[in-house]
Amino acid sequence: MNMHELKTEMDFRDFRKAADTGCYDHQRAEQFRRLPGERTNRILIIEDNRALAEVAAMIVEDYGNVDIADNGSTGLTKVSNMYFDVIISDIEMPVMNGIEFFYQALKISPTIRERIVFCSGSSKEEHKRFIEKYSLRYLSKPYELEEIRRTVYEVINGTSR
Repeated sequence: MNMHELKTEMDFRDFRKAADTGCYDHQRAEQFRRLPGERTNRILIIEDNRALAEVAAMIVEDYGNVDIADNGSTGLTKVSNMYFDVIISDIEMPVMNGIEFFYQALKISPTIRERIVFCSGSSKEEHKRFIEKYSLRYLSKPYELEEIRRTVYEVINGTSR
């Protein structure tokens, strides 16, 4: 093993340890995201309707470990402490809505816009403008099972929208 491979291996072990404990650097997380090797994707669902969150979790659990937050504030805490490959967020929630969550999470991890999928049953113009302004993925509720699975697959694999 040459020095570069050794350093990469050490960095990867440090990253995995930090990721498992929830203490890590978000920029380093992005560097290791696409490294070859076995790793489990992490998916965060931010949804105030617990039943809907659990159904969504069952739909996407084949793609990785799923965590649930019941509002944007709880979701922000989770994103601050752990890297998630996919974040599925409702827009209208108590405590902190999905839009405010996005703005706060963007400060923590600028690449979050590539990993977030918004869902809403609302057709408010302000929501549409927000989604368009940032070119974000969006699913209308009620969404089709296959639609959410396909979207999560695309985010994980970095394929087109």
